[in-house]
Amino acid sequence: MNSVLYVFLPCKKVYPTGITYLADFIHRRRPDVRQHILDLSLYPLNARQQALQDVTTSFQPELVCFSWRDIQIFSPHEGDASLEHAFNFYYSSNPFKRVLASFQGLQNLYRYYMDIRSNLAYPWLIHKKFPSARMMIGGGAFTAFADQLIEKLPEGIIGILGEGEDAILKVLNGESLSEERFIYKENGTVNKGTKNTPALLDSLTVDIPYLTSIFPQYKEYIGESIGVQSKRGCPYDCAFCLYPYIEGKRVRYRPAENVVKDIAQYYHQWGARRFWFTDAQFITGKDAYPQCKEILERIIEQKLEIEWSGYVRTSLINADLAKLMVKSGVGDLEVAITAGSQKVLNSLHMGFKLEHLYDGCRYLKEAGFKGRVILNYSLNSPEETEETLLQSIESYKTVASILGEDRVFPLMFFLGVQPNTDLEERLLSDGYLSAGYNPLSLTPWNIKKLLYNPAPLNKLIAKACLTAWNRKHGSRDPREWSGSLSQSATQEHGHTYADSSLSKGFETNSGRDALLTLEEILRTRKPKNSQQPTPTPTPGHSSS
Repeated sequence: MNSVLYVFLPCKKVYPTGITYLADFIHRRRPDVRQHILDLSLYPLNARQQALQDVTTSFQPELVCFSWRDIQIFSPHEGDASLEHAFNFYYSSNPFKRVLASFQGLQNLYRYYMDIRSNLAYPWLIHKKFPSARMMIGGGAFTAFADQLIEKLPEGIIGILGEGEDAILKVLNGESLSEERFIYKENGTVNKGTKNTPALLDSLTVDIPYLTSIFPQYKEYIGESIGVQSKRGCPYDCAFCLYPYIEGKRVRYRPAENVVKDIAQYYHQWGARRFWFTDAQFITGKDAYPQCKEILERIIEQKLEIEWSGYVRTSLINADLAKLMVKSGVGDLEVAITAGSQKVLNSLHMGFKLEHLYDGCRYLKEAGFKGRVILNYSLNSPEETEETLLQSIESYKTVASILGEDRVFPLMFFLGVQPNTDLEERLLSDGYLSAGYNPLSLTPWNIKKLLYNPAPLNKLIAKACLTAWNRKHGSRDPREWSGSLSQSATQEHGHTYADSSLSKGFETNSGRDALLTLEEILRTRKPKNSQQPTPTPTPGHSSS
């Protein structure tokens, strides 16, 4: 084969970083292959099918590769209106609000199912209109829900689980996929390959002049946050996270020189000033210190005046790294503290100590960090009790006392149960989820289970959240958030985070209200002789 069309399936507007690396990987090994990138997110809904048909007709690819990034009815955090609708439906004492929430919930469900149906329609269009073209599909959403989605796709399409560079190259070269993670359906039978040797990242980079020649829509991302990957893989066992399943647990590093070369190209040729490291964790552990330090040192040496951010384990920040982070332009940060109880953190296999997280915040403060921090809490996690909830509230106060209350914005998350995670395995073994359940089938009773907030603490937490959300417009933060946490610089209230709904949570700072309201509720309750934790099955393996 000598031509490939990459199709980024519709989602919230976010720079298609993965596809840019795929295209570069193929170009360096098969420069004779014609390539084209089509981002359907940039078209209105009613124009997307025609756009795909027009581009395919003019480009005439032999291989069409779809990237499916998102499948989500709601983000399980307070910034997403659909979470608020769900809480009103399940927990509000106001009958009118419950009725209104039921209609809003039906609208959300309709949108959810229509989005899936629309994305499935694009491969079917290629199958019907261009039957000679071979097809592949991958991406985070497809990898997570591959067992369900492959049943709804045309037979013969090759699904790739995790990374796709080597698999696409093999298909182009007519080679076997026996050593790859794949899934496909043939004659009604689903076949899967589980062997995988993750691609080496030594030569992975982006050639901006070549990229602009195959991605005519790149201009839509001028002035926006650009994703850059410095490593793949995550060594941690966080019970709710898909990264180890998608990328593997072995961390593979790109040379720091190549990472900063990418940033410099975007900086000088596109005028980009805001960057997001798309790694599962920018600092994956002490083994990552040399690469991380060299990346930041090169940014400083090359005088690249940027703002950057990413998923950063604050517990791994030391004094030297904090200084480099601040000097190189770190912006606002999103920190997954998850819980303020070490017991709960251990139950979720989070792999860090709270004291180390506080130390990292102190090092940032001492280094002159001027940004703000979104502090993510997953309330009512397994092993949660009233006492551990109070500990979470105290942990917010601790971080606020270190960095300043005006710089710390707690955000209320809830664990979303996802396939192929330890949390799902626990809940299946405990009987909380039924064997053979369909994670894509959302009914009111399924949603209540998949948005993990079980009794007996669910109503207390819901009361605190609903109280805070009802008065949220009184505490709006008027400042713009830094570009490093944004994907668009044109919003009314400043920059919008890659998940735009997050902005509602930190602009209103309702998370602080929710935590303090929850503290009031908990401290005014009558003391109990015994406190039963949130039900949880026996963990599949020991905590980190």
